Amino acid sequence: MTTQAAKNLTTYYSGSITDKLRVARRLYQQHGPRLLRNRDITDTLEALQHKANDLDKHMLTMGMGARCSACAARVDGGCCSSYMAGNTDGIVLLINLLLGISIKPIDNGDECCYLGPRGCIFTIKPIFCLNYNCSHIRQAATKEEMKALEMRAGALLSEQIALEKLLLQLAEK
Repeated sequence: MTTQAAKNLTTYYSGSITDKLRVARRLYQQHGPRLLRNRDITDTLEALQHKANDLDKHMLTMGMGARCSACAARVDGGCCSSYMAGNTDGIVLLINLLLGISIKPIDNGDECCYLGPRGCIFTIKPIFCLNYNCSHIRQAATKEEMKALEMRAGALLSEQIALEKLLLQLAEK
């Protein structure tokens, strides 16, 4: 017998890009106002925003947005592919909606539909995207830049996972 919680997890983390975006928008519509009145949620969103801004500034100094967009546009580009867009789940999309991000997938052919000209359109990125640094990034960066990148991504990811856990608990209510 499958519980409702298990069905919800399948709904939030499975399906097509369109399915997950539809789920996130539905969750936002149904629960957004209540979530945005919850002090634990708003405090965590604020902390996430600060950590994301810190990471974004560092990524900008490393030239990652432009590098990743250019790489994805190449025939042999791969990290930010349309396949990777499928790693985005309904809860990460919901977090971005709660942060006021307008999510409009872009028809990029073989590129990730969430990749704009300056990089990812999300404030809060999928876990895979936060954890993966391809050889192009590693070769262009100094050891100090990579260490700082990994520290910032790890801090953001820890906060993000805590918020996902809290959202999943509140979504069950």
